[in-house]
Amino acid sequence: MALLEDFTITNSTDSLTGRFADFIVGGARANAPDGTDRHVLRAFINWLCCTIGGSRDESVSRMLAVIGVVAGAGQATVLGGNRKLDMAHAAFANGFASNVLDFDDMHVPTLIHPTGPVVAAALSVAEAQEDTGRALMDAILTGIEVELHIGRCLFPDHYDRGWHITATAGVVGAAAAACALMRLNREQTARALAMAATQAGGLRAMLPNEGKNLNVGKAAQGGIMAALLARQGLSSAPAIFDEPFGFFSVFEPRADFRELLQDLGRRYLVSEISLKPYPCGVVIHPVIDACINISRRSGFECGAIRSVDIHVHPRTAVLAEKPDPGSLITSRFSLHHAAALALTFGAADFETFERTDVADPGLVALRKRFVIHRSDDMTAAQAKVIVAFDGGEKITEHVTKATGSPENPLSDEHLERKFAQLCGLVMAPAAAEALLAQCQVLHEVRDVGDLVKMAMVSSWKR
Repeated sequence: MALLEDFTITNSTDSLTGRFADFIVGGARANAPDGTDRHVLRAFINWLCCTIGGSRDESVSRMLAVIGVVAGAGQATVLGGNRKLDMAHAAFANGFASNVLDFDDMHVPTLIHPTGPVVAAALSVAEAQEDTGRALMDAILTGIEVELHIGRCLFPDHYDRGWHITATAGVVGAAAAACALMRLNREQTARALAMAATQAGGLRAMLPNEGKNLNVGKAAQGGIMAALLARQGLSSAPAIFDEPFGFFSVFEPRADFRELLQDLGRRYLVSEISLKPYPCGVVIHPVIDACINISRRSGFECGAIRSVDIHVHPRTAVLAEKPDPGSLITSRFSLHHAAALALTFGAADFETFERTDVADPGLVALRKRFVIHRSDDMTAAQAKVIVAFDGGEKITEHVTKATGSPENPLSDEHLERKFAQLCGLVMAPAAAEALLAQCQVLHEVRDVGDLVKMAMVSSWKR
């Protein structure tokens, strides 16, 4: 085995890799502004209920059948039952499940699901090591900041070329979280980042199918494996973010990426995370808000709609202009279907998506009356909907701050209802309530394993 001294990174003032390593080893919370813990805690609670709720999906059962063949027993829990696997495979399973319902969080400026890979990795390591809730929260913050700052350097060209940025940036964020929990030193951390970066992958072609969940799970698993291999002394590129054939060289970042990375440890991006009120692509949310508002207008009659003009940012149209979704998964990426639900039922929540047939004749007919307009003067968080009726009347609704966005955040009460609803898919109500109460004081938890146990065995519905 090569000596660790052979693999030194350059001074942190000159090296991007060194800057990342210093941030991780030095503690992400050191310079965090007031309120950061609240953002981390809300993100964790949102991730946990999405993962528990997603665990009952049939795709998760198929995934676990495969993992049962290749994985070993261990000390990290697969949420959704009482099964324990090794850290890496448990993280894979939980990362996969967290993305199943398309209800997980989103950082709109980069289109990254921040907690998906990061929390899945951090929770597995923290449980296995019997870490405190405080340590878990700090690791989650570390991973999210690394992940999102990398995402800022890559977006939008990286995403537009077809990379699933949650996976490519997420595997590095997951490694950062694992390194923080394993207390790796600077050199070990630099090597772990390199071994995570070389695993970066995931294609956008997988988004409207179950493969999207695979991308998230693999990123979580890859991050843990990278940290474990570095801790064991495996050699790697010494400065993966500075190498000629390293991460940024291959993925071709924005021209100003070096300037953007000066913000690491100074500007905290966790405060920019959106928590979803609707289980679908976040770019659709402003349209849903507008349609729900219209449906609540006095005298509104859905059956009298003649046409619907929807004005959105061009990227929204590219991602979500799907007039004829053929499945529940595809419907969650369909601007047409979500808007039709909102106008027909005055809602586009989890239950509405789940109970509605995408081939319902009324919804199909309504979707055909939609015209999508790509408006360069709008942001991805905005939408304008104009509904024209048979009698000639028109209603216009313009949304500038979508529900769940940082500018219009999900209330604590709404997040608690979401937690109860999703956990209630598999847990008894009293057990879900007790779990939420413990999550709300996560910083006081002495052993993360005790929290995880609250969602195991006797708590689950039979």
